[in-house]
Amino acid sequence: MSHPATQGLFGLLLIALSHNTVLADIILSAPPRESAKAGAKLYEPLAKSLSELLGEKVVYQHPGSWQNYQKQLQNDAYDIVFDGPHFAAWRMATLQAKPLVRLPGSLRFVLVTPRKDKTIQRINDLVGKPVCTLPSPNLGALTLYSMYPNPVIQPDFIPVSGGARQVAERLLAGDCRGAILRSSFYYKKLPADTRDQFRVLRESRPIINQGITVSRRVGPGAQRKMLRALTTKSGNSAMRPILDRFAHKAEAFVPARQTEYVGKNLLHDNMVFGW
Repeated sequence: MSHPATQGLFGLLLIALSHNTVLADIILSAPPRESAKAGAKLYEPLAKSLSELLGEKVVYQHPGSWQNYQKQLQNDAYDIVFDGPHFAAWRMATLQAKPLVRLPGSLRFVLVTPRKDKTIQRINDLVGKPVCTLPSPNLGALTLYSMYPNPVIQPDFIPVSGGARQVAERLLAGDCRGAILRSSFYYKKLPADTRDQFRVLRESRPIINQGITVSRRVGPGAQRKMLRALTTKSGNSAMRPILDRFAHKAEAFVPARQTEYVGKNLLHDNMVFGW
């Protein structure tokens, strides 16, 4: 008959082994722009495909909230992350993450105001007035903040839950005097009769599109396999939900270069308070 202390040690060993097995999973994540259910539809096909490709279990983990996403990024908890260039550049500068692939094209944002509001002709006319935006650290919000670098000479930023459509609706409803919208949404998804009610005050400079980075825990061999798979048109079935959501005309990701991210972390560091 085994000694109770021995049984206890054996039980602790089993728990530790089980815990290490969980920790050994490769964690894929992305910002909580959608619900956990919607996020699973977007990213679980990619996690399953990468599991088969790498021969290791890749699991998608929804962060639950922006606050937790920030915390997990700071703790280097994710191995594979799909998000904006400001986040990617921060991880590269701080955590030695590696850029792998990105969506083709670039991101631009437009600051708009109701056409009927004749008192708003320049961006400085919005100082002290409500301007609607998706909450920080959304890249559109950070782009808006960067247009007003002096913290005492700024609009009253109004965070809007949901998506770009909700931001446009709040502007139309008169809840704000201006709004920041992604240019692709403004020019391609807003109905023409709605767009005719707005006037563009400023369009931002282009910045590279969203992409995937990997942590130091993902080895060079795995990185090469992922790079080939994610940039191959014939292997895009697992990528299709992501491409349809963020770059519907794209047939695959394109390789990302380290130099494309130089300085992009400054937009993030200078504008996300409490980071």
